[in-house]
Amino acid sequence: QKDPDYLKLWLDSFVSSYEQFLDVDFEKLPTRVDDVPPGISLLPDNILQVLRLQLLQCVQKMSDGLEEQQQALSLLLVKFFIILCRNLANVEEIGMCSYINHVITMTTLYIQQLKSKTKEKEVADQTPIEEFVRHALAFCESLYDPYRNWRHRIAGRFLSTVEKSRQKYKPASLTVEFVPFFYQCFQESEHLKESLKCCLLHLFGAIVAGGQRNALQAVSPATMEVLMRVLADCDNWDDRNPEEVSRKAELTLKCLTEVVHILLTSSSDQRQVETSTILENYFKLLNSDHSALPNPRRCRQWESRFIALQIQMLTMLDCTDRPVLQAIFLNSNCFEHLIRLLQNCKVFQGHLDCLAVSTIQALTAVMHKSPAAKEVFKERIGYAHIYEVLKSLGQPSRELLEELMNMAVEGDHMAVGILGISNVQPLLLLIQWLPELESHDLQIFISNWLRRICCINRQSRATCVNANMVIRIIETLNSHSALHCACAENLIALLGSLGSQSMGSEELLQLIRLLRTEEPKRAHPYVVPVMQAILAMARKQGMASALQYFNLYHSMAGIAVPSIHKWPGSAFSFNAWLCLDQDQVDPSMTTKSGKRKQLY
Repeated sequence: QKDPDYLKLWLDSFVSSYEQFLDVDFEKLPTRVDDVPPGISLLPDNILQVLRLQLLQCVQKMSDGLEEQQQALSLLLVKFFIILCRNLANVEEIGMCSYINHVITMTTLYIQQLKSKTKEKEVADQTPIEEFVRHALAFCESLYDPYRNWRHRIAGRFLSTVEKSRQKYKPASLTVEFVPFFYQCFQESEHLKESLKCCLLHLFGAIVAGGQRNALQAVSPATMEVLMRVLADCDNWDDRNPEEVSRKAELTLKCLTEVVHILLTSSSDQRQVETSTILENYFKLLNSDHSALPNPRRCRQWESRFIALQIQMLTMLDCTDRPVLQAIFLNSNCFEHLIRLLQNCKVFQGHLDCLAVSTIQALTAVMHKSPAAKEVFKERIGYAHIYEVLKSLGQPSRELLEELMNMAVEGDHMAVGILGISNVQPLLLLIQWLPELESHDLQIFISNWLRRICCINRQSRATCVNANMVIRIIETLNSHSALHCACAENLIALLGSLGSQSMGSEELLQLIRLLRTEEPKRAHPYVVPVMQAILAMARKQGMASALQYFNLYHSMAGIAVPSIHKWPGSAFSFNAWLCLDQDQVDPSMTTKSGKRKQLY
C-alpha cells in the first residue's frame, strides 16, 4: 500500500505466472489448464482493498488523462482480476466488490475517447486503450459467464440441460451499470472499430448464455433496440471490411437467438421484453426499404444479409419449446413477411435464387410438424401464390426445387423410404411447375423422385389421392409439348399407381380427354403409356384389400363410439379388419425409445 513500485512488481510477477489464463479472444474456446489461480484466502492480507483504492485513483484521474505508467497499472489490475476469476470459487466475491463498476466507468470513457479520435481523424496510436477495453470486456465475461457457455455456443457446441446443471458455481450478479454502458457504447458507433463492436456483442451474448437471472436483467428494451440497430446498420457497408460487417451481423443474430430461447423459459412477470415484440422488429428488418441502395455491388450484400437473417431463424426454432415459438412466429405474420421479402427482391437486377432457397427453408422450419401452421399458411398465403412468386424470379435452380422437396418430407428429400409425405402441397406445386422447366434433366429428376415418394406405401398414395394429385398430373400432361418423354412416362406411371388406390369418374373422364388429338387419324403419343396405366389400375396387385377404410394414421386419430345411452339394446359390437402399414421412421426419434401402437 505504501510502496506503489513494489505493488506493480508483485502484480507483474503474479500476472506473468498465470498468463495462460488471459484468454481474451472471444472467438477461441477456453484452453484447458490443469493448474488454477489461487483462491482469495491465499492472497496477501488486504490485497483486494489496496487494489480497489488503486483502481479508484485511476478512475478519478481519467478526466485529466492517465499517464503512461497509470495506464499500464490499470491494465495490469484488470488482468489480475481476470486471472483471479478463472478460479471459479472467486467469482462471487469479486463480483460483489466495486471493481466491475470502476472498470466499466473507465471502459466507457476509453470507448468515448476512441470514437472522438476516429471522428476527428487523429492518427495517434490507440493500441494501449484498445487493449484495456478488450481486457475489460473479458473481465466482465469472466464474472458473468464463468463456464464460457457463450464461447461453446458460437463454436457450435450446445450444452445440454444436464451439463448446465453440473455447473457448480453461479455467475456474479449483473451490475446495474451494464445496460446503460452497452447502450452508450453503440451511440455514434460508426466511429468505433468493427472488431470492438464484435467484442461488445460477444459480451452481451456471454451474459445471456451465462445464467437466466442475469440474462433477464440484460434483455431490456434498450439492449434490444441496440441489437436491431446493429442489424439495420449492416445495410450501410460504406468502405468498411465486408467480412467484419458480416461477422457483426452474424453475432447479433446469435445474440437474438439466445435471447429468444431465454425468454421462452421465463414467466411473463420476469420479462422486460416479449418474444413477440422482438420477432415483430425482426420481420420489419426483413422488409425494410432497400431501394436506397445505390450500386449493383450491394445487391449481393443485401441478399447475403437476408439469407443470414433467415438461416438464423432456422436455428432460433431449434429449441425444446418449438410449438410455443412456432405459435409466436405465426402471430407475428411471419409467412406474409417472408413472401413479401421474395417479392421485394425482384426490384434488383440479377437472379436471387439463394434468397428463394433460404426463404423456403424458413417456411419449412416454421411449419415443421405443425398441422395448424400448415393450415394457416394455406389460408393466408396459399401455394398458388407462392408458386407465382417463385416463378416470377425466373428459371429455378436444382437447389430451389430440392428445397421444395425437403418441405414436402420435412427432412432430406434423398431419404425416400425413411421419410414419408408430411406436406403434400409442395408436391402439387412441383407437378404444376414441370412444364415451365426449360431443363429436361430437371424435369426427369423431379418426376422420377415424385414417382418414388408418392408410391412408397398405401399411406402416401392415399395422401396424394385426397389432395387431388391425379387431376394436377393430368393438367400437367396436357402441356405435353413442353415435357420430356421420360418425364411424361414417370407422371403417367405415378398416375397409374394413384389410380389403383382411387380413381373418380371425373378424373377418368379427364384422362380419356387427354388422349384426344386435332387429327383423328393420328394417335396421341401418350396412348400406350396411358393404356398401360389403366390396365395397372384394374389389375389386382398383392393381397386383396378394402377399397373403403378408416385412416388412423395420425397419433390422435380414432373411431368415436356413441355414448352408452344411445346404444341399441344392452350392448354394442363393432367388427373391422385391420391393416397395419409400416410406420415411417422419424429421424428425430431414433435416439429416443421407440413408440408402440396399442389396440384396446
